[in-house]
This record gives sequence, structure tokens and C-alpha cells, in this order.
Amino acid sequence: MDNKLIAILSLLILLGGCSLRSLSVRMASPLVENQFAAINEETDPILAEHAIPASLKMLEGLLREDPDNEIVLSRLAEGYCGYAFSFAEDTHPERASLLYLRGRDFAERLLVTAGAPENLTRQNPEQFKQSVQALNADHRNGLYWMSQCWASWLMLNLDDLQAFVAMAKVEPAMQRMLELDASYHFAGPHLFFGVFYGGRPKILGGNPDKSRQHFEMCLKLTERKYLITQLLYAKIYAVQIQDRELFKKLLSEVLAAPVDILPEQRLANAVAKMKAQTLLESADDLF
Repeated sequence: MDNKLIAILSLLILLGGCSLRSLSVRMASPLVENQFAAINEETDPILAEHAIPASLKMLEGLLREDPDNEIVLSRLAEGYCGYAFSFAEDTHPERASLLYLRGRDFAERLLVTAGAPENLTRQNPEQFKQSVQALNADHRNGLYWMSQCWASWLMLNLDDLQAFVAMAKVEPAMQRMLELDASYHFAGPHLFFGVFYGGRPKILGGNPDKSRQHFEMCLKLTERKYLITQLLYAKIYAVQIQDRELFKKLLSEVLAAPVDILPEQRLANAVAKMKAQTLLESADDLF
């Protein structure tokens, strides 16, 4: 059969399953991925802070044309979570909380698109645990970003009664992620539990020993190149146990590292350096 005819038939088959607009969005997926990569490789946090919101709104526009687009849903979840952490959490925690929940909701939609139950995050804790346990490696994107965004909201709202309900869901969700792929997103599941166990007092489920173990494993798996790990290790664990020497050592390591030590995450490392400098300057208030 002629190659041109095969191409035309293939296009007609695709058109039978989706609208022209949905198809155009899917054909633009490489552009979406390249734009996302370019932002992650940016070394200027100020430039990135101004560029990311427009990119996110563009992705939301694309999603209206193709509501089940897994690439767009994944990038929206990751994008809102990353933006909230990098540019909102320290100065506007209430705004960051809303952005984290927005990221969580996009991640939930991604999971539902891949076959997870509707209203997943609204299930009671036991139902939710069963649902996430049924997820497999194909659900990693949605599971990780749902858990990460939700946990980040939780850590900003520990005085909210809803946080206790969320805690009973977030932990088993990321535990499942740890089982599926502990190295996902620069050992993100280990980084999660480092913060999760280290950022709360023991009476609220904190566990400094477990926190340290997860942070150390994260450093090992990333070869100490993902500087957000050292930043959070210092901010969360070292402050919690009041180890000023460790605090200073970790943050000094962040500041001394080349910003391109991990080229695909230049922006994250640049943000880590920016936050590390601020943390070091506030050491007397923390210890």
C-alpha cells in the first residue's frame, strides 16, 4: 500500500476518536515538553517567576481543547507544585496553599484519566488506601504529583483540621509511590518522607530518625546533585533537631555547588541557592 495512503488512513482513524482541536493539542505535545524543559533549564529565577504563570495558563487553555491529555495534565500538576514551592510558599503561604491544591487536582484528573476512581481524594481513608494500592507503575506521574502537591499544602496547614484527614491519605499514597519507583523525580519519594517525618513534632507523627534516613537515601540516589535535597534537609531536619553545624554544612554545600551540576534542573538548583542564602541569614532566629 502507498505510504501516503497509509498516512491518510491513519489520520482518519485518529480523527474518528477525537476532534480536530484535540488532535492539534496532541500534535503540539513535543512543543509543550520542550517549553517545559526550557523552563527547568533556566538559571535566572526572576525570569522564570514571571514566565511560568503564562505557561501554566497556556497549558490550561490547551486542556480545554483536550481535557484528557495526560501530558498537559502532568505538566500542570508539576508546574503548579513547583511554582508554589519556588516563588510563593515563603512569602505568600495562603496563595501557595491554593496553588498546591490546584496542582493536586490536576494530578487527580490525570489518575482518573488513567483509570483511577472518580473523586479519589474525597474517598474515606480506608477506601483511598485501597485505591492507591491498586495503582501500578503506569500511574507514577499522577500518584507522585498528587501526593507531593497535597503534602506541601498539608505542611502549610498543620493547624487545619482537614490536614489530619489529608495526612491519613497522603502517607499511604506516597508509600505506594516509594514501592513503585523510589528514584522517581530525583528520589522524590525519599525527599517527601524526609520532609514528612522531619517537619512535624513527634506528637503529630514526626520521626527525626526516619527523616534523616530518607534524606540520606535521597542524597545517595541523586549523587548530591539535586540541591533542593540539601536545602530541605537543613530547613526541616537540622532545624527540628537543632543541629546548627549540620544546618550550616548543608546550606554551604548548596551555595558552593555549580548551578549547572544538574543541567536539566538548573532552575531548581538556582532556587535552592536563593533559598539557602536566605536561610543562612536567618540562622540566629532558628537556633
